[in-house]
Amino acid sequence: MKRYSFKKFIAVVLAILLACSVFMSGIITTSAAPAFGDIDNSGTINSTDALILLQISVGIKEKTDELVYFGDIDLNGEINSTDALLILKKSVGGAIVLRDFSFNTGDTTVALGSKIQLEAVDFNPRIADNTTVEWSSSDPKTASVDKNGAVTANKEGVVTITAKSTDGSKIEKSVKLTVAPLVNSVKIDKTALTLTQGSRYTFKLTFTPSNVFTKAMKWTTSDKNIATVNQNGVVKAERIGTATITGTTTDGTNKSVSCKVTVTAMKIPYVSQLPKYPTGCEAASSCMLLKYYGFSINIDQMVNIIPRKNLYKKNGKTYGPDINEMFVGDPRYTYTSSTPGYGVFSPALTKALQKAIDERGGGYTAVKLSGCTFDELLKYIRDGYPAIVWATYKMQKPTKVNAWYLETTGKYFEYPRGTHVMILSGYSSSKVTTVDPYDNGVLTFNIDTFEDRWNLLGNQAIVLVKNK
Repeated sequence: MKRYSFKKFIAVVLAILLACSVFMSGIITTSAAPAFGDIDNSGTINSTDALILLQISVGIKEKTDELVYFGDIDLNGEINSTDALLILKKSVGGAIVLRDFSFNTGDTTVALGSKIQLEAVDFNPRIADNTTVEWSSSDPKTASVDKNGAVTANKEGVVTITAKSTDGSKIEKSVKLTVAPLVNSVKIDKTALTLTQGSRYTFKLTFTPSNVFTKAMKWTTSDKNIATVNQNGVVKAERIGTATITGTTTDGTNKSVSCKVTVTAMKIPYVSQLPKYPTGCEAASSCMLLKYYGFSINIDQMVNIIPRKNLYKKNGKTYGPDINEMFVGDPRYTYTSSTPGYGVFSPALTKALQKAIDERGGGYTAVKLSGCTFDELLKYIRDGYPAIVWATYKMQKPTKVNAWYLETTGKYFEYPRGTHVMILSGYSSSKVTTVDPYDNGVLTFNIDTFEDRWNLLGNQAIVLVKNK
C-alpha cells in the first residue's frame, strides 16, 4: 500500500475543504458574534469553518484571539487539525460525543440559607451533540439542588453536588459544598483605645460560632480626620481628638462592635537645656528626637557634635559664622552675655544629627524639611514622625533681632530675637502640641499662631526616617 505523508494529507484535506467552501461562501454573514465552531459567522457549522481552522493550524492564515477562542474546539489552548476535523465531522452530520466538562466553581463554602447557581461549563469538545447534565445532592437536607443546578443551603454541614452527562458518555463531576453558619455574635478586643498620632492598631475579633461563613466586616469611622480604619480593621491615628470606630458583619446579620479611639500627641523623652545651656535648645531638641528613636545620647554629647564658633569684633563691627553652617556663639550663655549664644539653623543641625546617628550604629537618616509647606510638615506628624521645628519662645511676636556680619562674605545678617527650637509632637484641628526644652515640657499653641511663627523662621524642620 502506498503511504502518504501528513503534509500531503493536509494538502488533500485543504483542497477538499476549499472546494466545499466555494458553495458556502454565498451565505457567510458577520452580523453577530460567532458561536463555537461557527468561525465564518454564517449561522451554521460548515466546511468553510474547518478550512479556516486548518489554514491557521498550518500557518497559512494568521490567528487572532477571537479565532482561537471560538475555534479551540478541544480546549487544548491552540488551533490544530483536530479542531478542524471535529468541525468537518459536525458539518456532515457525524456524532460528536462529549469527552469532558467542568464546574463554574471548585469546592467552596456557602452561607446557611443562601442560594448559589452551579453550572456545567467548558464542555469538551465545545460542539458536542448533547451538553445537558443531571444534578443530584448527596444530602438534600443539608443542600438541595434543582434540575438547573440551583443549590439551596438548608442546614450546616458538608454535601457533595454531582452533575452527570445524559448522552451516555457517563461523565460525572462533583463539587464539595460546606454550609457554614451565620454570625450569632461578635466581640471586639478593645472598646476604648488610646493611640499616639501616626500609630496604628489592628482590632481582634471573636466570632460565635467560630466557624461562621465569613468574618469580613465593614468598618467605618465617625471622624476620618481623627482616626481612619481600613477594611481589615486596622485603625490609624490621624489627628489629636476622639473618634468612634464601628465594625458591622457583612453576612446580613448586621451584628456590630465599636471602639472609642482617643488620639494623643507622640510621647517624647524629655531633655531640658537648663540650667547648663540657656541657648542650647537645638542640642536639647536633638537629644529628645534621638532618644525617641532609641539612641543613647546626652545634651553634653550633642553640644559637642554641633560645630560652633563665637562672635568677635573687628574694626568696630561684630563678625561671626554663617548660622546655616554652625552654631553661632556659645550655648552656655544668653543673648546678652559678653560671649553670647545665638543658635544654629537646620542645614548644620541636620548634619550634626546624622553624625550622632552614624556614631551610634546608624539605621536612620536625618531629613531637612526646610522650605516645605505647613501641610507637608503636618503630614509627617500625621504619619508618626515627630519633628524638630524652629519658631519663637512661647510663640511670642519678636520685636528685636540678633545681627552680625558674616565673616566669609561681609554681608550683614539678622534674624528674630527670641527664636526657639522645640519638638512638634502632635496637632489637632485647632492646636499644635510641642515639647519645649526650656524647662517647659509639653505646651500647646493655637495652630495658626504656630504656623505664622514657623513661617517667620523660614519653614525649618527636621525629621528622622528609618533606612530601608
